[in-house]
Amino acid sequence: MPGHIHKRGKIGIVSRSGTLTYEAVAQTTAEGLGQSTCIGIGGDPVNGTNFVDVIELFLADPETQAIVMIGEIGGTAEEEAADFIKRNNKSKKPVVGFVAGLTAPPGRRMGHAGAIVSGGRGGAGTRSRR
Repeated sequence: MPGHIHKRGKIGIVSRSGTLTYEAVAQTTAEGLGQSTCIGIGGDPVNGTNFVDVIELFLADPETQAIVMIGEIGGTAEEEAADFIKRNNKSKKPVVGFVAGLTAPPGRRMGHAGAIVSGGRGGAGTRSRR
């Protein structure tokens, strides 16, 4: 990530999209909010760190006062993160979520992210009003 766009601050950013991470960092810097931590988890179908892992850390971090989560269609990681936040955000930290993309052919992988939308889950409209 280009270092010059980062600024120490209070927003925790977790993202599956590299390019959208840059945008979130640039915008939070431009607004004078900065970032407490910025973590890219990638969008591959087999991953290590996931949204829940990172959000749990952000909720416990006193320097993180709000969270930005950037997802992509395909899989259930964003839905699992939303459920986790509803159950565990005792401090009521503001959380903003964005899921990039609207459609994918059913059962078909798309791009480097390996997005799969199947069984009515993983799409942009799936349980989107949390």
